[in-house]
This record gives sequence, C-alpha cells and structure tokens, in this order.
Amino acid sequence: MAYYSYPYIPQVPAHMYTHYWNGYDPYYMKEMPKPPMPEPLPIPEPPMPIVCPQPEIDYYTYPANLDEALRMIEEAVMGETSDAKFYEAMIKLCDKEKKAVFESIIADEHKHAQLFRTIYCEITGHVLPEAPTGEVKMPKTCCEGLQEAFYEELATADKYKRILYAMQNRRHINMIVEAITDEQKHAQKLNHLFCMNCCCEHHQHKPKK
Repeated sequence: MAYYSYPYIPQVPAHMYTHYWNGYDPYYMKEMPKPPMPEPLPIPEPPMPIVCPQPEIDYYTYPANLDEALRMIEEAVMGETSDAKFYEAMIKLCDKEKKAVFESIIADEHKHAQLFRTIYCEITGHVLPEAPTGEVKMPKTCCEGLQEAFYEELATADKYKRILYAMQNRRHINMIVEAITDEQKHAQKLNHLFCMNCCCEHHQHKPKK
C-alpha cells in the first residue's frame, strides 16, 4: 500500500476517533494525580488570662469603700465645731490683718459640714446629729498654729479624696471636689501666712555655743 493511500486523519483528540481504531483510550478519563492533603493544623489552646497587679490597700472600688466613706463623712461633720474654735483662737493669736483669711476658712468649714450632711442623708436616709462642743487643744503661738493647721488641711484633703472614690452620683462628686479644692486652697493660704510671719526663723535650731 502506497504511502499516500492511507486515510487522512486530522490532528484532533484521539477519543474522537477511537471508533476508527476500534480501540479504547484508557487515559482520556483518568485524572491527574493530586498531591496528598495536608494534615489539619492543631487547634491552639486559648491563652491564659492575664493577672494584673493590684494595690495592697484597695479603697478605690465601689461599693466596698462606701462604709468607710460614710464613717469619714460622719467624722468630718462631728469635727465641725472643733475646727471653728481652732481658727477663732488663731484670729486672737495672729495679726488682725489676717482675720479675714481665718474667717473665710471658718465659713468654708461650715459649708463643707453642710455638704457632707446632705450627702450622708441622701445616701443613707438618716440625718446626722449636731456636732458636739468639745474641748480643743489651742496653739500657744501664731506660728505653731499655722504649722499645725497647714498639715491638718493637707491631711483633710487626703481624707476627702477617699470619700470621693466612693461617690457615684454626679452631684455628690461635685460637692466633694469643691471641698477638696477648698482644703488645698486653705493650705496654700496658711503656708503664705507662715512665710509672711517669718515663722521659719523661729523654728530654726539655735547654734550651739
């Protein structure tokens, strides 16, 4: 059979002419080999909760600090009379020019007592009794009284801050903030009077002979 006598078969996929060859193409439907499936990654364990450091003495958390705050409010109101007597004695010991300063401090102390009475009554539903009239240790000199009052005002401001931490009502917070700023203002005024009276020279140690 001559070369040119072979039938013409176009270049088409073999499966279309399998009937011509009366054969079977085993590779037509065979899929390509797939890569092996990767193993699933292990599920990570949840991280341990972070334990934050805490203060040794916690008086910042409400309502655990409310009872102590109410006790300090009651203590502040009961000391209203003694504070007024102390500053009245300071008016007599110091110069008359400083009388207005002590009178303004006395007025603020009465205002603070009234604010604390309001807060205490609105929180507990009880009215505090009148402050007792007890004896007050009077200072011997003006400088001694100024120094004592200065540190007392700073300590009082710290107590009022602890009361503030237990307040939830915005109105009560405003009242306590005003009392704190007043006490800090009193300390500044007393420090100014202490320096004006040259009290530092009186407290210096005398040189040894």
